[in-house]
Amino acid sequence: MKRINVFSAECPRKRIEGFKNKNEATGPAQAPGSVPPESQITCTYMHNAKLELDQLFSDDVLAVLDQIARRLKREVKVNLIFQKINCAEGRKRSECFKYSLQEPFHWLIINDLEKGDVVYEITAKYNHKKAIIEASLLNILSQHSVHDLTVYCSKEAGREVGFVRRLSDEELMAKRRKLEVTKFKSAISLSPLELDLIEPLILERRSFDEPLNWHQLQRIDESRLDDALNNDGLTFILFWNIDNMISKHAFYLWAEASKSLVSRHPTVIFGALSCHEFDEFCNDRIARPTDYHTVFAYTKNDIFGKTKELRDAKYYIEWAQLLLLSPAHEIRSDDELKQIKAGKMELFEGIRPAITIGIFDDRNSNEAEIFMQMAENLKGRYHFAYLIKQSHPKTVYTIRAREQRKRIDFTGTYEIQGLTDFVIRSSLPSVASIDISNGFTSNILTHQMQPVILFVDNEKDGEMSTFEELCSKSPYVICTVIMNSSKSKVMSEVIQSFQTNDHSKRLIIFLRDKIYAFDVKDGLKSGNLLQLITLSTTDKPISTLGIDDVHPLRYIQMAQINKIFGEQLVDMPSEGQIIKRSHVDNGDDMDDNVDYGGCPVMAKARQIAMKTEL
Repeated sequence: MKRINVFSAECPRKRIEGFKNKNEATGPAQAPGSVPPESQITCTYMHNAKLELDQLFSDDVLAVLDQIARRLKREVKVNLIFQKINCAEGRKRSECFKYSLQEPFHWLIINDLEKGDVVYEITAKYNHKKAIIEASLLNILSQHSVHDLTVYCSKEAGREVGFVRRLSDEELMAKRRKLEVTKFKSAISLSPLELDLIEPLILERRSFDEPLNWHQLQRIDESRLDDALNNDGLTFILFWNIDNMISKHAFYLWAEASKSLVSRHPTVIFGALSCHEFDEFCNDRIARPTDYHTVFAYTKNDIFGKTKELRDAKYYIEWAQLLLLSPAHEIRSDDELKQIKAGKMELFEGIRPAITIGIFDDRNSNEAEIFMQMAENLKGRYHFAYLIKQSHPKTVYTIRAREQRKRIDFTGTYEIQGLTDFVIRSSLPSVASIDISNGFTSNILTHQMQPVILFVDNEKDGEMSTFEELCSKSPYVICTVIMNSSKSKVMSEVIQSFQTNDHSKRLIIFLRDKIYAFDVKDGLKSGNLLQLITLSTTDKPISTLGIDDVHPLRYIQMAQINKIFGEQLVDMPSEGQIIKRSHVDNGDDMDDNVDYGGCPVMAKARQIAMKTEL
């Protein structure tokens, strides 16, 4: 009798260490022919092809990615959206400057909503033909899909086993570019646009019963979203939910901003998608509750920028226009340069607090490219302009038209990090301009490890200039000021709580959980703020804050919110609640005010920082 061998075969899938098999079916079996729900995977193929063989390999990877994307969309309704970053090109993307480019590499970076960015290495040595590349790529994509995508491989790939490796956090840190440490450091890493943002946890405790008006916003649904995302220009969309109180307020502000934005930029799409009407659709795109008050900017199906910050409609207008002009505005005449030096920028009203200008003799020079990459990294937050002028020495400086010191020049080495630190430092206003009377961003005062000194100005001659001089000599002390405190009832009450009936105590010192008040005349005569802080701590603090207490300065933030949205009394959150909430909201977010370089390991650092603060 002839022996018959029966084999059960499937597309080979090399198990990647550290992953559970989450792609196995866990729900009830569906009827044959049922249509699977639509899903999406976004990724980036980032490569540094230094040799011709590496370039040929990267071409094969891109060709296979394109084939896989079309097949998955057709057969299983998985939208694979990928972008490519070639770090070997003359004009490198900003992501390339974060890593050492001495050695070739080929990485597939998956933008996983749960885990953050996950980086896989695909080596040309072991993936030497397209069928093996396909097996490797499907192996990776299956780890981030509800489907086992390896079963959709081609006939050729079905006979191959892919070779991929997930890079650990430690390996990514080791591959980061070693940058020169510069002296330009600042305790505050916020742009002038971000100095008076709303505290979300206070906003969340309000109610919003007024009818909502869409004004000039486009109503986006599933089909219109696909059309908008494939647009070559910028598309701005807020995914909002009427059941989320912060999101409801964000929609109100975004709709108010649309009245100005649409009239100024009629060809740009400004819209909102109601996630309370398309909940399943939004679930594929929204990772956290904070995303319901995040405005996303898309171009060619890729996220170009985003902001979850809140202030007023003017904030949204300026942020959107900074993105539209990014990475930098080109200066085309000496007259235009003269206007910019006076603090005036196209599309923006009033005098700009800071504009960083680069002048180069060749737009393809290394210094010009580094400047543009730095501007790309900081897009949406700072004003940048550049001028190409033959035979002109390379020059970068920041114009501060409102300040006594109108110009600060960059004198360091042309490195991304050095320029970034310079822009942050030089763009911050002087002490006299950081007036928190109308609100302040929490990170400026209440989440700082450095000493904070608050000067209550009553407009006496010479006091402000003396205070500024002292602050300029103490770069590691955070200085700020309250002006015109008598014009606000809330402000007056806050100041009185610090002074304990002694109105000469107009220097308020915050040291972690302790608050001290010092006589302004004696303090300004001290000549050194660190000595003043040491002297103050010999006295008993006027207050010691516990994590269950409300920080007195929070009432200034509440007054700012009431000014924007209308008067309401709310139950104020404690410091412990705000600190915990801020880390929960931002624990895996790599695009905030600090550049984490896309490295997921920094999420762990945030957990350590939260412990320290509490």
